[in-house]
Amino acid sequence: MKSLRISISLLLVFLLSFSNFAYADVNQSPPFEVEAAAAVLFDFESGQVLYSQAGRKEHVPASLVKIMTMYVALDQAKSGRISLEDTAIVSEKAWRQTGSRMFLEPGERVRIDDLLYGIAVVSGNDACVALAEALAGTENVYVQWMNEKARSLGLDLQFVDVHGLSSENRVTAESVALLVHAYLRDHPEAIVYHQEPSFSYHPRSSSQPIVQANRNGLLRSYEGADGLKTGHLSAAGYNLVGTAVQNNRRLIAVVLGADSEAAREREVAKLLDYGYRSFDLVDISPLLVDKSAKVFKGRQRSVALSISEPLLSVARGIEQDVRVRIQTADLEAPVAKGQPVGTLTIFAGENTVKEVPLLAAEDVNRGHFFRVLWDSIVLFFQNLINKPR
Repeated sequence: MKSLRISISLLLVFLLSFSNFAYADVNQSPPFEVEAAAAVLFDFESGQVLYSQAGRKEHVPASLVKIMTMYVALDQAKSGRISLEDTAIVSEKAWRQTGSRMFLEPGERVRIDDLLYGIAVVSGNDACVALAEALAGTENVYVQWMNEKARSLGLDLQFVDVHGLSSENRVTAESVALLVHAYLRDHPEAIVYHQEPSFSYHPRSSSQPIVQANRNGLLRSYEGADGLKTGHLSAAGYNLVGTAVQNNRRLIAVVLGADSEAAREREVAKLLDYGYRSFDLVDISPLLVDKSAKVFKGRQRSVALSISEPLLSVARGIEQDVRVRIQTADLEAPVAKGQPVGTLTIFAGENTVKEVPLLAAEDVNRGHFFRVLWDSIVLFFQNLINKPR
C-alpha cells in the first residue's frame, strides 16, 4: 500500500527571473469586458485560460462546429484509414446545402484535401456533407463520431450536424478553446488549411473557377494571425475563434454572440492584444532540480521528478510571491519513466493557479531479494503506524 508524503511548501520569490511575474487568475475581476455573449482567451503553450467571460455558458456555435468536422477527418487520415488524395462523390444532399458553399455539383469527384480547404477557408456546408458521406457513409454516423471525439476529450460539446446550421448544436467558449488546443496539438498541419486567404474551386458546369476569400478578416489585419474559424446564425450571433503567433507564442481567442463581423474581429483582436501585452511564459522545470520521490523495493532509493507541462503563463509586471507545493507518493519498484508519482501545485497568493502531474524522470528496476524483503518489513510497520484508529 502506497502512503502519501507531502513535502514542505516552498515559498519562492523566484530569484531565477520569476520575481517580476504573477500568475493569471481568471477568478479575479477582469480588466475589461468583451462586447459579446461569451469570450475566452487561452494560452496554447501552457494550456491556461487567461480570460473568461461567461466561458462556461452554453451557446449556439454555428459554423464553429466545422472545427470538429475537420478534426475527425484529420484523425482518420492520421490513422491511415483514409488518404487526403482519396476522392468523394458529391451527393444531391450535399449539393442542396444552403448558406456558405464551395459550389460542389452532384456527381463530381472531389479530393478530400480540397473538401478540407473548402470547409476551412469558405466554410462550405456542401463540403461538410460530402466529406461526412465519403468517410462515414452518412452524416448521422459522422455526427456520432464527432460526439464520441468530444467525450474522449472530456469536452462540453453537443453536435447534431456536421456544418452548424442547426441551432440545437451546443458549445461553451471554454470548451471551444480546449477543442482548438487539442486540434492543433494533434494536427499542427491543420493550420495550413485555416491560414489560406482565399480558395478557388472550379465546378464542372462553370466556365471559370469560383474564388472566395477567407471569412476570417483577422488574417488580413492582425499580426501573426493564422486561423481559425468563423460562424454566424441568427440564433448564435457572430462567432469567431482567432489564433495568432507572436514571438513563438500561440494564443487562442474565442468570441461568441457578437453583434457583427466587425465586432467579433475587434473583440478577438482585443483579447489577443491583452494576452501578448499582459502575460509571459515561464519554465518551471528548474524548480524540480534535485527533487525526488522515495522508492521502496528498488535498485535505487529514489526517482527524479519531471513534468510534461513545464510552461506557465504569468502576468507581466506584478510583484507577487509564488508558492509551489510538491506532493509525492512513496513508490514501489518497478517504476516506469513517465509514470505519475505525485502532483505539483502552483499558488499565487491564496489562489491555486495550476496543478500538473509529477512524473518519474527515469526507470527504477526491482531491487535484489534482500532489498525487497527489508522494504516489505519497513512498509508493513509504516502502514501499521499510519493506520487510522
